Amino acid sequence: MPPSPPVGRGEGAPLLAATYAPAALGTGLGWTDEERVALSRAYHSTSLDAVKGSDQTGTTFWAEVVGEWKRLLAGRPGARRRTERGFGGVQKQCDKIRRWVNGFGSHYLPLSGCR
Repeated sequence: MPPSPPVGRGEGAPLLAATYAPAALGTGLGWTDEERVALSRAYHSTSLDAVKGSDQTGTTFWAEVVGEWKRLLAGRPGARRRTERGFGGVQKQCDKIRRWVNGFGSHYLPLSGCR
């Protein structure tokens, strides 16, 4: 690896530019469409399952959703790193998908004549 170029013009030893910096908090791998589709399928199948979808805590429900999501992505390139996302990240993405779907429906239904 080539050395980092010097930066700054102050007196003393030159500073070296940071070649590698840790990712800022809150950033990570972006979600792919394939992951979003798999998450939607996992959420849908888990919520419709009479055994999994009712009479359980939110934590148990989300554990089932995440487990199904990981199963759907198993064997795909980069799946191992992507499926290391925590419950919070999966829930957050699911909330985004729900908002997108509701937003689409609120615009589409009036135009389609459906009420």
